[in-house]
Amino acid sequence: MDRSRTDEISEQITVEAKNVGGIEETTVTLSPDVNILAGRNATNRTSFLQAVMAALGSDKVSLRTDAETGYARLSTSEETYERTLEQRGGSTVIDGDPYLDDPRLADLFAFLLESNEARRAVEHGQDLRNLIMRPVDTDQINDEIERCLAQRREIDDKLTTLDDLES
Repeated sequence: MDRSRTDEISEQITVEAKNVGGIEETTVTLSPDVNILAGRNATNRTSFLQAVMAALGSDKVSLRTDAETGYARLSTSEETYERTLEQRGGSTVIDGDPYLDDPRLADLFAFLLESNEARRAVEHGQDLRNLIMRPVDTDQINDEIERCLAQRREIDDKLTTLDDLES
């Protein structure tokens, strides 16, 4: 199954997290509509968003400072996607089966936490072109352009030959 899709989720999802960011343990059910995280500072809203990010596929999440292991789990009525976090040699190792096969676009354009590159670029009035073009395979596009131009030259040559024969 290609999980880089943009299918609309039309059912509730449950997010469970243990030792992600500042969260010791939580389970939250989200509606398929708009969900609002409200609360005062230091109430783990950002940590909860990190748990969602981890379950979706991002590696830009943190393990709770005093924990050796943790997890983030996203469940629909049909499937469950879980990522584990483990402290190894001073760094956090993340493993498991995320919702997205390739979370690079989500990391860049959807997970807009304070550390997000796109968010920081906008805040500082920087040019977004290189950031926006990063996921685009321009080499593949240029190769396709060259292939099409070669095909066009072939067709032009055939048309010239046909014109010569007609004359």
